[in-house]
Formats: sequence, structure tokens, C-alpha cells
Amino acid sequence: MLLEISGMASSRPMSTSERTALIAKVSEVFSPSAPINKRDLFAGRFHELGRVFDAVNTRGQHAAIFGERGVGKTSLANIVLEIAGANANAFSAKVNCSEGDDFTRAWRKVLDEINVAIDDDKATVGFRIEPIKDVHQASILLSDAPSPNEIRRIARKLGRSIFIFDEFDRLDSGHGLFADTIKSLSDASEDCTIIIVGVAHDIDTLIKMHASVDRALVQILMPRMTQQELHEIVNKAMEALQMAMERSAQDLIVLLSQGLPHYTHVLGKSATMKALEAQRWSITLPDVHESINAAIDDTHRKIQAAYQTATASPRKDTLFKQVLLACALAEVDHMGYFASSDVRGPLSQIMGRRYEIPNFSQHLDKFCSDDRGKVLERIGTQRRFRFRFSNPLLQPFVIMRGISDGMLTGDWSRLLR
Repeated sequence: MLLEISGMASSRPMSTSERTALIAKVSEVFSPSAPINKRDLFAGRFHELGRVFDAVNTRGQHAAIFGERGVGKTSLANIVLEIAGANANAFSAKVNCSEGDDFTRAWRKVLDEINVAIDDDKATVGFRIEPIKDVHQASILLSDAPSPNEIRRIARKLGRSIFIFDEFDRLDSGHGLFADTIKSLSDASEDCTIIIVGVAHDIDTLIKMHASVDRALVQILMPRMTQQELHEIVNKAMEALQMAMERSAQDLIVLLSQGLPHYTHVLGKSATMKALEAQRWSITLPDVHESINAAIDDTHRKIQAAYQTATASPRKDTLFKQVLLACALAEVDHMGYFASSDVRGPLSQIMGRRYEIPNFSQHLDKFCSDDRGKVLERIGTQRRFRFRFSNPLLQPFVIMRGISDGMLTGDWSRLLR
């Protein structure tokens, strides 16, 4: 049977020097620990990228990028910064908000990233002044307690500018001031774009909005990536490495990733390293299977600890592992929520016999409690509750643990489709 492959693999033997060079490059093309910041390795998200630049190129418009953890919001913001930074006639800067930051500290951080020449109390792009006398960080223009109007005046001095505030949800205070600033900049039609990025269920969670700021704010929900977009991640990596991957191996990586690019990078990197250990140009399905345990070990300790807290029990006959696995396999809506009835089918297949909701409803309740680490969050009312994973990155981990622990047998891949 002819294998479907992606990439440009060679049939010739791989030399030791070639393998060494490829090992060094694997961590560049598969980057599970850091967001992508190179356009040639960035995959998918063309719709979302287009919407961001619609805002950037429309005077008076700003953007909010929000969604679950691990869906690639920061990678998208990095590409926006790279593209914007290529414009020599504009200022652009991106910072991460941290716990303890407020409105003033966030603006000081982002303006620290920009150098301006101060001439007769006027800030201009540094290389436009001949000769440049005094170059300072733009934060020199900021008072100790800036107001939205002060930010607007600074934006007017700077001219064309793009400010990206990542991890905006970590901001301790100042959401209302940011909303007022966005409205002030929009009303004055300043040539400045603010982009805020963060984990949120909706825009109201991300920023406490001014009553009319929504007209100035393009709201960009980042859903989980499609299978096609995840395949594109793998294909770009294979092209960069000039290696190949069996289609069945690529399909399994995409299925296990559950729309989260983090796991595509984790599994892709591990499977590629398996092939390189054997000095092969082609990555096979067994390489991916062998990578599952490595991916489990490489997963962030916080995720591993959450799984342990949720499933630990001194009794061997408890169903915490099986029910959590069934939750990970349950069919969800566009926001990642599932109902108790959605768990019934996967759990019955895992256990090999029919299970009804009363058999596991108490497990769902406990997964929402402090004792089990609140690994699930719940909305709705009694008998109409809906659940989802508090940390989306836990879901694929649970599935991989289920495979590793032998809870999924037979043709389990159909449960992931």
C-alpha cells in the first residue's frame, strides 16, 4: 500500500552530521514551550489575522483577541507584531501583563519598548531627525498617574502606532481605564491601535467595557484550530526539515491535539525525534504511538498535578479516571461545553457496558469541587448543567493518559473524531 506522506523526505541514508543538524532544528519548527514568532512557521488563523488587520488599518478601531488557553492567541499577536514592525513609518510594541500590573504599569511597560527623539517637546520617529540629539524611551512622556486623555495626547505625538497587551486578563486593575482610553482614541480618530489579548469566555470577562466602547472594539474569538490548520502546522514543519510523515501518523497527531496547537507541537517534536534516533527521513505511525508517553512526561507539571488531584483515590474500584476520560471524549458545543448525557456514550464504551447518568453524576459534581481541583467548570441550573475543562490543555492530556494506561482499547481513534 502506498503511504501518503507530507514533506520532502529523501530515500537515501541519513548521515550523522545531517541528523545532528536536524536535531538542532526540530526545536525551532516544533515549539511547544514558546509561541510561534516567525511568519514562515505560522499556520492557519488567516480569518482571525485578517480581522486584526482590518482593525489596524481602520482608523478609530481597536481589537480584542480572546479565547481558551492554548489556542494560539499569543502566536497570532506575535505575527501581528512582526508584520506591523516591518512598517518603518509606525511604532509597534507588545508586552505581557503580569499580576500586580495596573493601567499605569501596563502603559509604562509598553512605552518602554519604544524609542523616540524629543525635540522641542515633540516626539517623532527617531530616524527622521538629523542629527538625533536625545533619544529616550517613550515612557518619558508618561506622568505618574496617566489618564486616558493623557494616553490619547501621547498617541497623537507618536503618530502611527500599535500597542499589544498580551495576558490582559492578568491585569489586577485598570480595565475601565483601558475601555475609556479605547473610546477616547476612537472618538478622536487617533492613528493608534490598541490590541488586547487574553483568556476569557467573552469580551465582558476580558475588559469591563464602557457602554459604547464596543463600537470601537473588534471582538475576535479564537476558537480551537481546525484539523486542516493543525495539519498545516505539521506540513510546514516537515517542509522546513525536508522530512516526511506518514499520513496516518499525521492524522493521529491531529486527532490527539483536539484543536490545541500546543499538543501538535509536543507530539510532532517527539515523533520526529524518534525518527531521527533511528536515522530515518520519514516519521511513522509507531513513532507517534511511542511519543504519547514522552508527551505525557513533557506536559507541564501543573497539568500533571491537576490530573493527579482529580483522579487520585485509595480505592481501586473508583471511576474517577474513567469518568474524566469520558468527559475528555464527550461531544462539545462551540464553547467547549458538554452535558451529562454526552458523557454516557464514551463512558459506556470505555467500561464495556451501559452506564447511565446516575452512575457518574456525583463524579461530575466532585470534579467541580475544590477537593478535585475544580478541573471542570459548570454553568446552568440543576438537571441542565453543562461542563467543560477549566484548563483546556488538560483534555488532550487525559486522553493520552487513557491510551497509555490501557483504558482505551480497540479502535479508540473513532472516539476522537
